[in-house]
Amino acid sequence: MRYVILSDIHANHEALTAVLERAKDLEVDRYICLGDIVGYGASPEAAVELVRELDPIVVLGNHDSAVLNEKEAFAFNLQARDAVSWTRSHLSEESRAYLGTLPLVRRVDSVFCVHASPLRPGKWTYLLNAAATVNQFSAFTEQLCLVGHSHCPLIVKMTEYGPTELRGPTEWLASDARYIINIGSVGQPRDGDPRAAFGLLDSDDGVITVLRVEYDVAAARERIISAGLPAILGDRLLDGS
Repeated sequence: MRYVILSDIHANHEALTAVLERAKDLEVDRYICLGDIVGYGASPEAAVELVRELDPIVVLGNHDSAVLNEKEAFAFNLQARDAVSWTRSHLSEESRAYLGTLPLVRRVDSVFCVHASPLRPGKWTYLLNAAATVNQFSAFTEQLCLVGHSHCPLIVKMTEYGPTELRGPTEWLASDARYIINIGSVGQPRDGDPRAAFGLLDSDDGVITVLRVEYDVAAARERIISAGLPAILGDRLLDGS
């Protein structure tokens, strides 16, 4: 099976459509979405509609959850809270109902899918490096765990000798190792590369690739500012910060 992996779309219509256009050439069997379909960006309704059309294996992200549960946004910074409030008022009842059906975790093939961390899925823990993943491997039995949340690509290989961060962007998955993988963010990259990030997993051949796509960042930024959302949410798209 060949899976396209999407994460942290964050209502960025320009980035998502560019990724989906690129995915047309990849002979995809199924899509996986690791949450945070909405939040930050100015196209939440369009993002939810596009994701639903893909019929993906999908999990709930913390921004998706905060749109449904206002109290959860109290843990966000001011700009993120403003975006959640704005998003809540710009989503249809149907789209909010869809977000409300999303589970915290999903399993498919030999893959465990979660937005933040497998050990405490609803606590929204950031896995930023190999050291942060060590205890996480005990929370799943699958060979591969896909996560999002940090917006930064990360591939950690765990063997009997401990964890190792791999360089990517393409890695062959060893049958005697287990992995935690973050393929980065579609809609708000934070690794210094403003291009939209997504992943391609070939579960038959055991290969994972982090892919990057150019998109109209200026248009996405202008859409955010024109919507009255905090300008920083658009400005940071320019340099992938």
